[in-house]
Amino acid sequence: MNWIKYIVILIIVSCLSFFTLYFTDLAAKKFLGLGEPIVYDAHPLWGYSPRENRKYNRFNGAKVTINEVGARSTNPWNTNGNNILFIGDSITYGGSYINDDQTFASLSCKELSNWTCHNAGVNAYGILNMVARSRYDTRISSAPIRVFTFITEDFDRGLQDANTAHFVLREPPQYLNALWEISNFFAAKISPKNWFGKKSDIQNQKRLEREIILNRQFALDILISELRRLEDQGLNFLLVFSPTISEIRNREMIRNNMILAKLQAEYPGRFLNLIEAVSNNYLRGDDLIFYDQAHYGREGHRLISNYLSHSLKKLIKK
Repeated sequence: MNWIKYIVILIIVSCLSFFTLYFTDLAAKKFLGLGEPIVYDAHPLWGYSPRENRKYNRFNGAKVTINEVGARSTNPWNTNGNNILFIGDSITYGGSYINDDQTFASLSCKELSNWTCHNAGVNAYGILNMVARSRYDTRISSAPIRVFTFITEDFDRGLQDANTAHFVLREPPQYLNALWEISNFFAAKISPKNWFGKKSDIQNQKRLEREIILNRQFALDILISELRRLEDQGLNFLLVFSPTISEIRNREMIRNNMILAKLQAEYPGRFLNLIEAVSNNYLRGDDLIFYDQAHYGREGHRLISNYLSHSLKKLIKK
């Protein structure tokens, strides 16, 4: 009978579809490291931060551990108060392609006895996110030493909220979670609202440049106000500028950077510009320094940690 044939075909198609999804999900987990996305918690002030007390296996088996204060660290918050807090964007976070102990935030503490480093770098953070978390996140606000690591672009971003990029704000499903993560990525990337009225049509380049300068000055003022607050409370800090490959190749971008000039003038003893350290290695042909145009590979994290460790030792002695 025809209806029996249709049922058999339906069963076969359903089984093939199921096995296709199942094995595609397995392949995405095995070869892409998907299925355990970093889960974030939204916050109305600092935007978002990694959910506490989580462990993940990510790309190529990289281990990502988020401790009880929402920082990337295998160590708990030090109860004796000797905590060094790194605050930055994805460059500080280190990416999910290296282990916790391979980030410069972790490596910098290896030679610092009695001190514990915590990596509060978060993907896509701007200066306003960093300052808001430094000032108001009570889980980490007692850290006596803070290391603000930044790139120039961090002063352009404004306050990034929980809708930024493809960040996950809920636990993934138990099954087919790798495909779920892929779907979430494309859903965030291909946003239909940008096809209509949400994409600006401003083409005036001079106006855009003026707005960028104004935005950077505002972010810089906010950062300096936080640094002064920390000084008033007797807390210490280190400012670390990380260059991109474009800035290494075109030094005019560094020489004309009013952010670096201002911070160097205000805090000469606590400002670390990594342009020379990174350039010397990169221009000698050490392609392992960078993972891409701005983020560091394992060798890059190891290189940066050497300079940070030296600067942190001086801060601790003070």
